[in-house]
Amino acid sequence: MAAATTQQTILTAIAPLPLSLAVGLNLVNRKKLDDRFQVVVRQQEAKIAELVASQGQQQSELGNLTLALAQVRDRLEDVQKQVMQLNQGTQHLHDYTRILNTEQKQIEEVLDYLRQIEKNTQVIQVDPSHAKAYYNRGLTHQRLGDAEAAVLDYSEAIRINENYAKAYHNRGVARSTLGDRKGAVEDLRTAAKLFFEQGDISSYQRARDLAKRIHEVGSIEQENNEVPLEILFS
Repeated sequence: MAAATTQQTILTAIAPLPLSLAVGLNLVNRKKLDDRFQVVVRQQEAKIAELVASQGQQQSELGNLTLALAQVRDRLEDVQKQVMQLNQGTQHLHDYTRILNTEQKQIEEVLDYLRQIEKNTQVIQVDPSHAKAYYNRGLTHQRLGDAEAAVLDYSEAIRINENYAKAYHNRGVARSTLGDRKGAVEDLRTAAKLFFEQGDISSYQRARDLAKRIHEVGSIEQENNEVPLEILFS
């Protein structure tokens, strides 16, 4: 009741005000609204500008990240190339080491052969009629690839022991290497005959077969890869 009375009192009070004053009050209210709207607009514009600036910064950072990523990729490719080169270098090192090991074994083998030659030479100097020492030295010469020296030593062994079947056999092999087909066949046939007389049937068959092959082929040089050394020099 009190509120209603107060409102009635206000309406009664302003009722007599001129129309121009009412219009003025309305304009004042609109001005305030416009001002508030402008404030809100400026606030929104500021936020939009802030967002645009933030987006620009993000785009710039994205560009920097893209550039950095490209650099990382380039660096990764360089590292991969270096790793590949390192792997190749490691493989080359392994190959070189393997070659060195092989050469070292070959050198050690040659040195061992030379020691064997020296040992048998000393035996021969003490006992010139030692047929086996001549045979062993000839065998070592033959394994070193010196067929001529091998033939000389086998011949001395045969001179001392005319029934030395192995010496005939290996001299035949050496003569074949030197291209003496006729001498090789003769030696191998003699070796086969002696092996048979001595009851060594397996050696007899090997000597006989090898003589046949040399007779047919002309030389065992063409078939050395098929004939193990232990058979050739047996």
